[in-house]
Amino acid sequence: IKEIAMNGLVENYKSNKIAKIPLKEITEHFKGKAVSKLGDGGNISVINLSDMDDTGIDYVHLKKIDCDEKSVSRYLLQEGDVLIASKGTVKKIAVFAEQDEPVIASANITVLRPTSDISGGYIRLFLASDLGQALLDETNTGKNVMNLNTQKIISIEIPKIPVIRQAYLIQGYEQGLKDYKRKLARAKQEWQRIRSEVEKNLF
Repeated sequence: IKEIAMNGLVENYKSNKIAKIPLKEITEHFKGKAVSKLGDGGNISVINLSDMDDTGIDYVHLKKIDCDEKSVSRYLLQEGDVLIASKGTVKKIAVFAEQDEPVIASANITVLRPTSDISGGYIRLFLASDLGQALLDETNTGKNVMNLNTQKIISIEIPKIPVIRQAYLIQGYEQGLKDYKRKLARAKQEWQRIRSEVEKNLF
C-alpha cells in the first residue's frame, strides 16, 4: 500500500506544472574517494556512511588518512555540498559544513555541489522528504543492497523556488533540529540519572 501511495506521489509531482529544474543543471557532482588505512591520525578527515544520520554529520569522530592534500584536491568538500549515501542499506542525505581541517567523502557517497541559487540545504530538505525519497528509490539499481545510480540522481527534478523561501524553510528546519537535539540531550541525562538511582538501590 505504501509503495502504491509513493508511486502516486511521484506521478502527481511529475505531472504538476510547477517550475522544476534537474539537479544536473544546478549542481556539479562527483563520487567520494576510495580510501584505505583509516585511523585516528592523519591530515585529511574522511566522512563514511556511519558518520551520517538523519540529524547530520558526526564531525567529532571522523577517521583520518595521511596523504598529500594536492592528491585529493578534487575530492575536498566545501560548505553546502550535499552528501548522498549511494550504497549501503539506508538512504542518508546530509549537507557539509566547513571544518578547520580538510575533509573528503568516502567512495560510497555521491557529492552534489550547488552552482546556482538553489542551496544545498534546500536540496537536502527536498530529497529527505517522502517525495524526494520516492524519487531516489527510482535511481536504485541494486537488489538486496542499495546502489543509487549517479546519472539518475542528477536527473531528478526539484522545485525551483525563490532564495528567500529556501532560506525560510532551512531556518525553520535548523531551529527545529536544534530544539530536538537539546531535548534529546536532556532526556539522555535524565535517563542516565534514573538508571544510576536504580543501580544504587539494587542491594
